[in-house]
Amino acid sequence: MTRLAIGFIPLTDAAVLIACAERGFAGAEGLKIDLHREVSWANIRDKVNVGLLDGAHMLAPLAIASSLGLGHVRVPLVAPFALNLNGNAFTVSNELHDAMTATGEDLSTGQGTARALASVVRAGQARGEEPPAFSSVYPFSTHAFMLRHLFAAGGLDPDRDVRLVVVPPSYTVDSLRAGLIHGFCVGSPWNSVAVAAGAGRIALLGSEIFGWAPEKVLGVHARFAQAEPDVLRALVRALDAAARWCETLGALDDLAGLLAEPRHLGLPADMLRRALEGRLYATREGAARSDAGFLVMHRDGANRPEPAHALWIYAQMVRAGQTAYSAEAAGQAAAVYRPDLYDAATGLTGGGFAPGADPVRTRFGEPFTPDDIPGYLARVQGG
Repeated sequence: MTRLAIGFIPLTDAAVLIACAERGFAGAEGLKIDLHREVSWANIRDKVNVGLLDGAHMLAPLAIASSLGLGHVRVPLVAPFALNLNGNAFTVSNELHDAMTATGEDLSTGQGTARALASVVRAGQARGEEPPAFSSVYPFSTHAFMLRHLFAAGGLDPDRDVRLVVVPPSYTVDSLRAGLIHGFCVGSPWNSVAVAAGAGRIALLGSEIFGWAPEKVLGVHARFAQAEPDVLRALVRALDAAARWCETLGALDDLAGLLAEPRHLGLPADMLRRALEGRLYATREGAARSDAGFLVMHRDGANRPEPAHALWIYAQMVRAGQTAYSAEAAGQAAAVYRPDLYDAATGLTGGGFAPGADPVRTRFGEPFTPDDIPGYLARVQGG
């Protein structure tokens, strides 16, 4: 039995990893996974970098940023398995939501929400107020890119008209309640926790911004992938089996109960089950916001790490001003995602996106074109 130390952050989208460790899927492949609950993505990054963790539940953009040396020392990471797509939501304070409602915009749509938010921000500017603050969980995260896309769709400058800050997932609710931030984009279940606590309302599901957004991956050091190819293949197979089980209707009660345990998320099982089903309470009164694609853990090839998704992440980094575009760096970013390792482990073939297809299924605003990143950047950056 090979023992592995794997880190995770207490989020619903750690479900596949937790199920793999706790429901026999790892054992069936001759592995024993020791789960390490961490408090921040910086902790995850540093412990994988120095070898204290063999791998981790990891933000996909973090793996790419680390490999490119953005925001920290350059450490080559590999993503042989995508743990999920989507799973985030945009939550705002009750006061901000009331102000957005008063604009008369259609808050049932992403574009209407973007316009309402922009209207409220501009009204505050006219009164001489400080820009409102919104948090994501890490500078290099899909959450941060979703916020930027949303603000830009309303005509706001994400770097001037609002303040973007970083708050670890488990501190977002308290920060919103205390008035330190006006809203946040974070993975489930913390949006639901904010609603249950009466601290805010879910304004938009992440899947209403991007329908097929890359979110968490299994991140491992390139050194581990090279030194332990058989172990890594076994781990990918175990995760693939766990992911398939996680999307089985009969497994949802068991999975929600497993996640609810104090050593994992320590939150109500019914709240977690709703997130697994894509049926979230947007208000404390129980008004639902639902999308079957809210959290995708296995279906439609979601676990195959597609390089087109890595290219989208890289393009968002350039769009955010976190790096300058180069074809060489784009190639390096795409190489972090390793569909060859996934295919070799699972015996599957195929995958990929049709030429010109938008791999994230952009709901509003400019669609992404992986075969023409400079053209995409020219459109979203205004020239």
